[in-house]
Amino acid sequence: MSFRRFNSPKNLAVILLGLSSVVFSANGQSSNVVVRVMASNLTGNSQTYGAPQIRIFQGLKPDVVCIQEFNYGGDIRAFVDEAFGTNFNYFRESGYNIPNGIISRWPIINSGSWDDTEIPDRGFAWAQIDLPGTNNLYAVSVHLSSSGGSSTRATEAANLKTLIQDNFPANAWVIVAGDMNSDTRSETVIDTLTSFLSDDPIPTDAESGGDPDTNMNRNKPYDYVLPSFSLTNRLTNVVFTSHSYSKGLVFDSRVYSPLSDVAPVLVNDSTNGQHMGVLKDFFIPVATTNNAPSITAQPQTQTAPLGSNATFTVTADGAPPLSYQWRFSGTNIGGATATSYTRLNAQTNDAGDYAVVVTNSFGSITSSIAVLTVSSAPIITNQPQGLTVTVGQSATFTVGAAGALPLSYQWRFFGTNLPGATTNSFSRVAAQIADAGNYLVVVTNSGGSVTSAVAALTVNVTPPGSVIAQWNFNSTSPDTNTATGTTTPSAGSGTASLVTALSQSFFSGSSVDPANSGTDNSGWSTTSYPGVTNGNKTAGVRFDVSTVGKQNIVVRWDQRVSNTGSKYSRLQYTTNGTDFLDFPTAITVASPTNFEPRTNNLGALPGVNNNASFGFHIVSEFEFTATGSGTNAYVAAAAANTYGTSGTVRFDMVTVFGDALSASNPPPAPATLSAPAATAGQFQFLLTGSAGSNYIVQASTNLSISNWVSLRTNASPFTFTDTSAGNFLQRFYRAIAPQ
Repeated sequence: MSFRRFNSPKNLAVILLGLSSVVFSANGQSSNVVVRVMASNLTGNSQTYGAPQIRIFQGLKPDVVCIQEFNYGGDIRAFVDEAFGTNFNYFRESGYNIPNGIISRWPIINSGSWDDTEIPDRGFAWAQIDLPGTNNLYAVSVHLSSSGGSSTRATEAANLKTLIQDNFPANAWVIVAGDMNSDTRSETVIDTLTSFLSDDPIPTDAESGGDPDTNMNRNKPYDYVLPSFSLTNRLTNVVFTSHSYSKGLVFDSRVYSPLSDVAPVLVNDSTNGQHMGVLKDFFIPVATTNNAPSITAQPQTQTAPLGSNATFTVTADGAPPLSYQWRFSGTNIGGATATSYTRLNAQTNDAGDYAVVVTNSFGSITSSIAVLTVSSAPIITNQPQGLTVTVGQSATFTVGAAGALPLSYQWRFFGTNLPGATTNSFSRVAAQIADAGNYLVVVTNSGGSVTSAVAALTVNVTPPGSVIAQWNFNSTSPDTNTATGTTTPSAGSGTASLVTALSQSFFSGSSVDPANSGTDNSGWSTTSYPGVTNGNKTAGVRFDVSTVGKQNIVVRWDQRVSNTGSKYSRLQYTTNGTDFLDFPTAITVASPTNFEPRTNNLGALPGVNNNASFGFHIVSEFEFTATGSGTNAYVAAAAANTYGTSGTVRFDMVTVFGDALSASNPPPAPATLSAPAATAGQFQFLLTGSAGSNYIVQASTNLSISNWVSLRTNASPFTFTDTSAGNFLQRFYRAIAPQ
């Protein structure tokens, strides 16, 4: 096997504690440093860290993190500063798309990476960490193969074991931490690793019992923190304000309660990652010359909305046991004797100075003062989110706010108040192209007001990748039975069924057989599709046609027809649910078993020219079987009828398949943005492109980050005005054609 070695030759992709004895201070006392080790593959499908993962790191406060998929949309140093603290150090592999890394509270002396010979784009990252005291800590982040299967993972584990034994002292303390992608704990990869490391105890998400699985669906044991056997006697409880986990912790924000223990974590943060974090804590003895308490993390000044909760937290070192007493304006607070204190339902008289006194047998120390400000002005707790809908669909924006009651709301569209939009949610019903753009809400109370972030509504002309088809049975003039003069569709029983399709919906009447919903065929009646008049009968089946590859759609409709009714029918298509076009080719069948194929290009449908996926041909086959006497001739699709006597009309088989985009159906031309003008906090320009084609205007504040926000969708040409431009130090604009 091959590997890359950096700096010291005695480093490995695991956590090692090179401590061999307890060290005592001059007065015969020793203190312990609690080292919290975390395995972290928390990213989602984007394989990058963001706000939900940052909140989890802030709430769990790990000291050493073996992190996988170590990617971030901005500067890595800024990410570490925000998630852990400016005093934290890190090592991140280079040369890999999804690198591993180590993040440490203490200095990293040496670091590097070993190649994973089974996965070309992955390695085992390691770092040598200078723990307090006389011993070092070695850390490695591992991310084993998921696609290669159990045999590949077994090989990776064997290689890793060899690297550890060849490159670390025999008495080193080791922890392998990371994502093993193991389906079970009895898999060979785990057997190999536990031949020299320990998986006992197995962390779960509860103080007793609980679920040890760590993937998103909580049914696979993917993630581990595995110490060497000589380190297991240093394991200690993972402690939070309300809980103590003797086996370690699998952290799932959907399960953990109360979340005030791990502020600022939100309940759904873990749903944004593929895996859960795994924690184990270790007591490391450190010699000290002063066993009196010291404060390592001071309580922080904060502002809380009226009626909300405010939590202060302190971290202290010193000879155990340590005791705590929180004070408000110099007076002890009854029962406030933990490492954190929460002021519930904060009111204006709760504002002031908070501090904590930490005491042990060697003395005491008072923290710095943390000032609580209680604001009656509103704050936004949950911002409205951008939405994308199709023409005719509804879009609902919602905001969460806190502050002195009552709170009032005013929604705005491009800076203009929306009449009647005065609750915490606003719905744009049956959205149209003109409704696309920027929405926000202003929340007001007696203490002031606050404006939410902008939420962009994008309105697409048609659902991406779909064409809608329906049968329409219409007996309006001139489709009149020449024998009787009637224009009403024939009464009688029948069936309509979708033999195979991607999706379907029936209009009116029975959800399975609209034709049988009434003896007068009233099940076919509709008030919305399309252009209903007396006698119009629109079939109760329509279906979406995928634009990916060939799709076979079979629609069968059988109906007994008397000699008093029309036998006119047509197949219709639409891309927007409003504009229906007939299949234009008439088919006249004189033979009961005659099948005639017909082809029709859908290039004339609205929206087709805006999507390279469209460009369909339709092949229809109809079978007509006469059961009575007289003329056995019927006409289907958009054509005049030839009438006979009673009989059965059967439409059988519609096959739809996609063609490549032809030169006659090109994509829209690139948009041109011109005539820029800026006045009074607004920015305006003219967008020109293919006339009638839709374009999406997007904006970004930083070209180096992929954070483009859709602002408006409209048909070219049009003038775009950004009324919120004055809220940004800089803003960039572009226009794209919908795909």
